[in-house]
Amino acid sequence: MAVALLLALATATVGLVFVGKISLGPAGPDAAGTVVYVVLYHYGFAFYDRDLVERERIEVKEGERVTLVIVPAQALPREVFLAYSRRTLRLAVGGFPPGDPTIQQKIQEDLALGNVEHIVGIAGHPVYVTTDVAAVLRGEPFRRGGPATLAEAVRQKDVTIRTVTFTAKRVGAFDVICVDSGMDGAGTCGWGHKWMVAKEAFVVRP
Repeated sequence: MAVALLLALATATVGLVFVGKISLGPAGPDAAGTVVYVVLYHYGFAFYDRDLVERERIEVKEGERVTLVIVPAQALPREVFLAYSRRTLRLAVGGFPPGDPTIQQKIQEDLALGNVEHIVGIAGHPVYVTTDVAAVLRGEPFRRGGPATLAEAVRQKDVTIRTVTFTAKRVGAFDVICVDSGMDGAGTCGWGHKWMVAKEAFVVRP
């Protein structure tokens, strides 16, 4: 009897997950519309859907409400941050070819200099969000004692997480960028700032 009841409950749960009534992912913000998790690293972006499945780009509909949940990679353990930063090594950055050790050296230099913040923007949309990870790094290049994974950071509503909600009003494909921080055009993440662009990664469909 108990086994039959458990099987019935499991079947019902799977059915609800399949039709989208419940999610097995971490609890996200209570927001209508699309929720996207954006992880920032030196020097790029990783996008995840509400269930923390990585996506190549953000795709929404015109008029839809969008909530970006912004997580700096340095809020996560050293190994996780380095895994993200290795994505940069696959690219040609600053005149250096993919895999050039100079790129890794530049990342290390920026960490040592305290160039750890980013400002998230989306071309053509009212998005301008500054991270504040330095407060938990306490002068160190990597965090100690923080959440072990992205899912854990989301579940715990880590203090480094920032959110922004807006309406996607323009149809098209728009760049996600690390925005200049002042009149001098300086970036907050250092050497690779001006190459920190996810080309046409925010897509708004009619």
